[in-house]
Amino acid sequence: MIRVSVSQSPQKIHSLSISGHAAFAKHGEDLVCAGVSSIATGALNALDQIASQSCELRLSNEDDASIEISVLDLENRDVQIILHTVLIQLETIENQYSKYIHISKEEV
Repeated sequence: MIRVSVSQSPQKIHSLSISGHAAFAKHGEDLVCAGVSSIATGALNALDQIASQSCELRLSNEDDASIEISVLDLENRDVQIILHTVLIQLETIENQYSKYIHISKEEV
C-alpha cells in the first residue's frame, strides 16, 4: 500500500511524505504506482525549479521508495499551490483505488 502523510494547519501544508508500493499489479504494470510516482516526480521537479529555497526535498531510492517534502517557508504561495495541487491529485487516486493508497492528515 502507498501511504501519504500530510502535516497541515488551516490553509497551509507543512510537510508531505509518500512511501510504499501499491501492489495493484505486477512490477512494470502497476498503474496506481505509476500515477503516484508521476505526481510525486512532477512535484519534486516543480518545487526544485520554482521554490528550491523554500522546501527541503528528500528522495529515497531503496526498495521501499519514499519522498519527503518539508516546507521551510510556509508563506511561499507557489509552494502551497503546488502542494495543494499534489494533494488533490493524490486524493483523486485514493477515491478510485482506496485499497492501494491511503492518505492521512495531521493538524499541527
